[in-house]
Amino acid sequence: MRISKHKIEYLSDKILKMLQEHPRIHVDSNTDLVTRAIDDAFFENMKQEEEIDEQVEALVNQNRNEIRAMEMDLGALRNKIKRELAKKMGFIL
Repeated sequence: MRISKHKIEYLSDKILKMLQEHPRIHVDSNTDLVTRAIDDAFFENMKQEEEIDEQVEALVNQNRNEIRAMEMDLGALRNKIKRELAKKMGFIL
């Protein structure tokens, strides 16, 4: 799922606040570093999902003639392939 940089920053701030409110977690300093780590995790996740999407498109393109011949629903097929690839990679969508 594509989300904007602004939305990622918003979510990172919310996560940081939740961490700070947790009684067993003490984030008193280096909050910028924590926020940056959360941002990086989001961006890495989005990068992995984009790589999966590229693999899906490559598989669809390789088998386009068979897909047309079998009159398969291309959107449903893409979703199924994406779920299967993500599962094999240990990636949670």
